[in-house]
Amino acid sequence: MTNDDKSVSPNSPVFLYDQVKVEIVEMINKGEFVPGKKLPNEKELCSLFNTSRITIRRALKELANEGVIEILHGKGTYVKGLKQQLHILNLKGFTEGLSAGENTFTKEVLNKEIITADEKLMKIFKRDEPFEVIKLVRMIWDGSIAFSIDFAYLPCDIYPGMYEKIKDNISTFNLIHNEYGIRFKKARKEIEIIQPPLEVSKLLEISRMESVIQVKKVISEEKDIPVHYSTYYLLANRVNFYIDVDMEGES
Repeated sequence: MTNDDKSVSPNSPVFLYDQVKVEIVEMINKGEFVPGKKLPNEKELCSLFNTSRITIRRALKELANEGVIEILHGKGTYVKGLKQQLHILNLKGFTEGLSAGENTFTKEVLNKEIITADEKLMKIFKRDEPFEVIKLVRMIWDGSIAFSIDFAYLPCDIYPGMYEKIKDNISTFNLIHNEYGIRFKKARKEIEIIQPPLEVSKLLEISRMESVIQVKKVISEEKDIPVHYSTYYLLANRVNFYIDVDMEGES
């Protein structure tokens, strides 16, 4: 890729920043700039398109306003990924429930600890006495961009030895099924659009004025015993929820 390939023309009736916008979109469509990946910096783009920093900044600002890219202050400019499709009724693990196709999702364990369940957790897990539970905090990354933060709770007496098994990019869904032989029967999900709590906004590096989708989920096994509780937060501009309803037999 050379300057001659991408240079904009001051003699064109099209504004220079519009020419840059068109070129960047074409490069994204051709796979030269990949969704979720970082764009070259302003200096590199100036060299690539043989134009001024003012022109590049105007082009990037308009592409950001149009939702083609996103500018993360202090991190750089990224090609915006497609919205992920999440099925509301899905009982699978988080990343297992994402839309099919190529993606670059990874899971990072930010914190895990064994705590004593408080009254809220006792009520959720239908327990009369305090018990030990693994509190797991994980970040879900889409390439280099934070996609979601997940706070999960797993009773130690249901999952002995689970603490040591939880690592980056390990699916707790697969552990529960394959290591502990537990099958999910039903899930209750509460979905709400909110302004993020302070901890969430810091972890996702977003403003507290930016909306997130909060999902509270309780999963029960075949005997209707709650075996998993989580609250996770999704960036509202990165996800769509959908539901399939079988209408067979309806008049």
